[in-house]
Amino acid sequence: PPAPLPPIVVPDDIELDEVVIELSDETLAVEDPGQDAEVQEGNTTGDQFSARADRGPRAVWIVEPEYTRAADRRDVRAEIVVEVLVSRTGRVEETRIIERYLVDKDQTKREPVDQIGHGLEESALDAASRWRFEPAIERGQRVQSYTTLTFVFGV
Repeated sequence: PPAPLPPIVVPDDIELDEVVIELSDETLAVEDPGQDAEVQEGNTTGDQFSARADRGPRAVWIVEPEYTRAADRRDVRAEIVVEVLVSRTGRVEETRIIERYLVDKDQTKREPVDQIGHGLEESALDAASRWRFEPAIERGQRVQSYTTLTFVFGV
């Protein structure tokens, strides 16, 4: 008989056509912005960021994080929220974890924790850094903006 054909490796990245994100017109009043350089009026150093774009960034390429072998062996169930800075070209420039939760087997309770371990945090940051977006739009211009991504492991 002929030799079997070699397996074909298919990447597990998922490309999205278009995601519609609804933004509300509600704003919070700022009584006293404080002394931070970022919020002082007239501070225009660096790239333009938008806290309130006309349209937020839209994911066009998502990457699922790896559920590590160490986490699988320990049956770890977790949720990690990553804040990303999306550039004007749609690439992720910065990532940081802002929330971590351990989730029970029934997925009814989430416990906030300082660290999850087992390589899941690194996996979430790596996946988040590989996402691609249509950048946020403010007054017809592409602008940098922050958004959050939530990754769920083992559920």
